[in-house]
Amino acid sequence: MSMKNLVPLVLALVIAAAACGASEENPGSSPPAVVAGWAESVEVRDFETATTAVFEPSMVIVLAAENNLPAADAAAMLSDGIPPAVAAAYWSSFRDGFGAFAGRPISTLNVGSSEEVDAGGVRWAVVTVSAQEDASAPVFTRDQEGWLVDLVATLAPGFIEPLEAYLEALPIDVDGDAVRLAYADVVVPAMWAAIDAGGHDDDFARRALGLIEAASG
Repeated sequence: MSMKNLVPLVLALVIAAAACGASEENPGSSPPAVVAGWAESVEVRDFETATTAVFEPSMVIVLAAENNLPAADAAAMLSDGIPPAVAAAYWSSFRDGFGAFAGRPISTLNVGSSEEVDAGGVRWAVVTVSAQEDASAPVFTRDQEGWLVDLVATLAPGFIEPLEAYLEALPIDVDGDAVRLAYADVVVPAMWAAIDAGGHDDDFARRALGLIEAASG
């Protein structure tokens, strides 16, 4: 399976126009520590750890929408987990794409403070991450009896169109139904979190609300 570079996340982290948060040390499994550990594991190619640091259904949906996977493949990964080889190809592509685009390793991201919010029936911690002194962006972690990076919420500014297109193209069968259920459980709360705490503009909110309506139907 061919994995595309995760350019939307690179753009979100490098070009976002928010004030830069201060760097700090965060011990244990706090949201900033989880984000820092995730970035470090991608950089050192510990892709198993990188996958366990994310909310896996969000990664499945990103993989499916970005690569236009058959609904049967997405449903299988939602049920059985992402095959290690698929996860490794994805993270390797992401690591190399980030380094080429940002001109620095992903592990050099400046991870700042976090703020907890409730959105879409889920508890979130929004972590400030910067790749430049004058630009920062939110990375969303989701409380799943422990904090996990949520790729859908983090990617939201540049990923609504692929998410919409994939949802619209889902077949009317058991596999399509499984993915639609994941949209309701994963994408809808993620869009609410991005609207409430992402610092995005009104156009983003309008498009995100449209996706919420489509995924909730």
